[in-house]
Amino acid sequence: MPTTLIYEVECQLDPDIVADYDAWLPGHVQAVLACPGFLGASIESPETPPGERQRRRVRYRAVSAAALDRYLENDATRLRTETAQRFGSRVHCERRFFKPREELVAAAAEPARCLNCGTMVAGRHCTQCGQASDTHVLSMKEVAGDVTHSLLHLDSRVWRTLRLLVRRPGELTREFIAGRHQTYIPPFRLYLAISILYFAIGALLPGSDFLGEEVLGSRGEGTALRNDTTCRVNLGSGGPNSNDFERALSRACEQMKRDGGKLFTERFAATAPKLMFLFLPLMAGVALLFYWRPRRLYAEHLVLFLHNHAFTFALMGVAAVLGAVADLEFPLAGLLDVAAFLLYCWLPYYVYRSMRVVYGNGRALTLMKFFAISTIYFLLLGITMLGGLVYTMYRLS
Repeated sequence: MPTTLIYEVECQLDPDIVADYDAWLPGHVQAVLACPGFLGASIESPETPPGERQRRRVRYRAVSAAALDRYLENDATRLRTETAQRFGSRVHCERRFFKPREELVAAAAEPARCLNCGTMVAGRHCTQCGQASDTHVLSMKEVAGDVTHSLLHLDSRVWRTLRLLVRRPGELTREFIAGRHQTYIPPFRLYLAISILYFAIGALLPGSDFLGEEVLGSRGEGTALRNDTTCRVNLGSGGPNSNDFERALSRACEQMKRDGGKLFTERFAATAPKLMFLFLPLMAGVALLFYWRPRRLYAEHLVLFLHNHAFTFALMGVAAVLGAVADLEFPLAGLLDVAAFLLYCWLPYYVYRSMRVVYGNGRALTLMKFFAISTIYFLLLGITMLGGLVYTMYRLS
């Protein structure tokens, strides 16, 4: 037979003390459990019929009747007095004691197998692949709930990250360098998500020319003529068949004449994000040369560039949407073009401010480094993009 004893305390509360009592009760229960002889306790809120006072029930598990007697003799009076002094007659308590007759447990079932790898799963997750043990085909209600949670909550990290990224230049980088990683989205994941969203917006917007389709796109015979002229100029007077590389570029030019540069634009749109993955680490190395005293880790510079480029892509995406809406030519649509222009004007200050916040230099020194790094930035960016254009043309052949 079990030796444990249940000590139950049920209290009826006046309406004006319910909130105060609920806030106080867990601490009181912990004080009781701190006394010798208790194994644990549970707090319950029984359903209250209309018109009756709300009730709260606490069930303490004592190791034995003797242990409970010692509590009643030594500690109960003190704790009850504290309760009476706080709430007085606004709370009325009844106490009961009973001993469980027997305890039954469900028959042991065969452990389930992971639906992903087939490993026996004893807990909530598979120890082999990490998949949740309760994975199942989602109902529409669960899908809708998951989407809502993803958009509105996301552990609050998305909105907290974006708010800090937009409103306070450099602060998100400082937070990450300080080691507060769990509060925000990792820099690489943030940059990847925003850059993919930006390129997706550019592809979906009607009449988008963010990849230079006005130059490369189809506008009839005039465009074909310009492409033809460009090909001949780029290949030089030696002729397009002088070597394998020139022959490849010649075939790429012919392809661009046939479709007005459509395939080229699509290929370059797919290549540009990959080029940025090579470009950003290179620029972080450049920043390392400018900020060598006090010494900083290479990763700190890379995080700053990831955050600033994430903001840049976000700003460019918003500006592209504003421009597309302004093209609808409704009254006051020109204000949207002005707003897009102001966003681009804000970008240099944002980068300058982020450098001041992260590195802590004065205004003059930060400004000089800003112009120097910006010059190198656009030079290397031009070289990188030119290489991407040539590579894309070579792939068309």
